[in-house]
Amino acid sequence: MSSTARLLLPYIAPQQAQKQVTYNSAMALLDQLVQPAVKSRTTAAPPGSPAEGDTYIVASASTGAWAGKDGKFAAWLSGAWSFITPADGWIAYVIDTAELAILQAGAWTSFVSNGGTSLAKLGINETADLTNRLAIGSDASLFSHAGTAHRMKINKASAADTASLLFQDNLSGRAELGLTGDDAFHVKISPNGSSWYEALNIAQSSGLVTLPIGQLAFPATQNPSAGANVLDDYEEGSWTPTILIGGASTGISYAVQQGRYTKIGRMVVATGNLQLSSKGSLTGAVQIAGLPFNSLNDGIYAAAAVGSATGFSGVSGAVILLVQPNAARLNCYQSASGASGALTNSNLTNTSSVYFTACYDAV
Repeated sequence: MSSTARLLLPYIAPQQAQKQVTYNSAMALLDQLVQPAVKSRTTAAPPGSPAEGDTYIVASASTGAWAGKDGKFAAWLSGAWSFITPADGWIAYVIDTAELAILQAGAWTSFVSNGGTSLAKLGINETADLTNRLAIGSDASLFSHAGTAHRMKINKASAADTASLLFQDNLSGRAELGLTGDDAFHVKISPNGSSWYEALNIAQSSGLVTLPIGQLAFPATQNPSAGANVLDDYEEGSWTPTILIGGASTGISYAVQQGRYTKIGRMVVATGNLQLSSKGSLTGAVQIAGLPFNSLNDGIYAAAAVGSATGFSGVSGAVILLVQPNAARLNCYQSASGASGALTNSNLTNTSSVYFTACYDAV
């Protein structure tokens, strides 16, 4: 054996003349291979004015004096390039990228070890680069406490910069939350990674919450809350008011039937417009039915404001409407001399008309 197995350092042969030549050659190799540091591993052509001892890992597609030396150490020694063939497992520090590189399966790749105060990049089952310096490929990640608490911090250079969490679908942005462009807290959403909608903004100076899109959607089926300070529903719609006489509606016809409502939590504001074209022949007390929601069954009658009531017979005072508890109806009354009495079929005509707004709590 004329050289060592790993670093290929030359042995001095028995009774060799000029032993210093072999010794000096081995020392020169050791000087390059012990704690090796190369200037770059992305250079494919020899630099124009190398300094003594300058060493490179020759990049692929090498040219000039380095042609055919891809992946080897190229060291400028005594005015000429000296090439060293590495073996799998060799590690070198790369100066221009401040990284450790390791030869694996004949190719140089980034290598990260434990220790030190700073690492240029770290990839765990994922390729890291100088933009994504920490890259993790995993089904889940756990950041746990070392004492009693754990805080994750995302710091930006100035208010105009960004510190955020970006959620992606196949590396295309879909949702983002954080400090984006100022110091307010933003929540944004995107259908495609290029068009973004800001759904929520919280001002840093006041805590004021704004909805930039201006809409807050509730489900079609209410999820009621027992909390007195919880808003659990919002709804807008139309309804069709109808007249009941003695609890029935047979033979009654209308010139106009209109109704609209807004529901906020359990409070309902329902507005209606009724104009008869025929009152029919039913007898009994008059009610207006068809309210959009049953009223709360607590024995408290909510009132309806009557804006206009015309075409009534035998009514000397005002027409009064009260919401019937646990029902979707308005009971109709008339007031006179400080008293009230039920409206009946005798008070209606074929042209009776009433405009009203009822405000009540729904079940």
